[in-house]
Amino acid sequence: MAGKGAFAAIVAAGCVVTGAVFFTVEAAKADAPEEFDFVQTATSGSFKDGVLTLNGIGKTTIFFGERPNRDVGEIPYDEFVKSWDAAKESFAADPPNASLVTQNGGQANVAILELSEPALAENAIRYHVKLLGGDLPESIGPTSLFIDPGFIAAARFKFHQYKQNPQN
Repeated sequence: MAGKGAFAAIVAAGCVVTGAVFFTVEAAKADAPEEFDFVQTATSGSFKDGVLTLNGIGKTTIFFGERPNRDVGEIPYDEFVKSWDAAKESFAADPPNASLVTQNGGQANVAILELSEPALAENAIRYHVKLLGGDLPESIGPTSLFIDPGFIAAARFKFHQYKQNPQN
C-alpha cells in the first residue's frame, strides 16, 4: 500500500509541475510582442539598380497577426515607413524578407527579396532590395508584396489604433 501512495504522490507532483510549466509558457506567449505580416499592393512598378518602386499604392498597408489574436487592419503608408527604424527591434535592424508576386503579360512571377530603406514619393513606395530568389523584371505589372512578420516596437500602439478586428 505504501508503494501506491508514493506513486500517487509522484503523479500528483508531476501534474503540478506540468501545469506550472504550461501556465508559465502560456503567460510568456501572452506577454510576447505581437508580430504582423504586411501586404502592399500596386498597379505597376519597376526595378533598377537595386531599387524597387511600386506605383499606384493607395493609402494603406494591410497587416494581420498570427494566432491566437488574429488582429487585422490597415495602417497608412506614412506611418508604416516612419515605423521602419523607430525602435531597437525594427525592420532597419533586421530587414524583412518579402515575396513580390507580379503579373506581366498574363504570366505570374514570384521574386523573394530582402527589403530596406523604404521611401514614399506621391503615390509610390521605393525599397532598396536584395534579390534572394526568382526573377525581378525591370517593368512590373499589377503586384502584391507580402512582407514577412515583424514587430515594429515603436509603432505597436499605432497598429492597434488601426486594427479592425472587433473580437480583440
